[in-house]
Amino acid sequence: MTGGPRSAQRRGPTAADARLAFPSDATVPEGGYDAAESQRHLINYHRQFGDGSDNDDYYNATRAIVVAARRWRKLANERVKTVGQSMARWETLFLVAFSDDELTQSELARLISVEGPTMVRMLDLLAKEGLIERRQSASDRRVTINRITPAGLAVIEQVMGVTNGLRREVLSGIDPRRLAVCVDVLNEILGRLDAMRDEAS
Repeated sequence: MTGGPRSAQRRGPTAADARLAFPSDATVPEGGYDAAESQRHLINYHRQFGDGSDNDDYYNATRAIVVAARRWRKLANERVKTVGQSMARWETLFLVAFSDDELTQSELARLISVEGPTMVRMLDLLAKEGLIERRQSASDRRVTINRITPAGLAVIEQVMGVTNGLRREVLSGIDPRRLAVCVDVLNEILGRLDAMRDEAS
């Protein structure tokens, strides 16, 4: 026998449902679930709220982007630790070395998505290690300019060797034409995100 409106029949997740959807910490993958498990969560969401699947492709796309980025960064950090570096340090050195303009610490913080004080501490440490040079801008003495040193270039080359090997491991065997399409799509998404950010600012 059925009765009552659909909302009255809907029930919240039970303790058993919670255990099924969220296994113990020991079995939760780093950075997010795989595609099959995530799809099961999405099905459970539809059961709970009765929403249609019109946005499922968008959900799956953004989930894949976010999880892939998290896992790449974690694995890359583990690899570059073997040469005493981190991805944040390498990104900072790379931008200082190869940006056409001299970047200030606030610009570097924005590009790498860290807080200003965190970037200051990193730059001071890199300077202390002789990987960059820091000096006041000739046009505005309130601004500190950063320049790469030969030692910093050597670190960039060393880390690039490690991450290039990782890129080959992850991407080799994928059709180059599919990779090109992937890059085009990601760049289009980045362009839209940037446009939305500019509109909001």
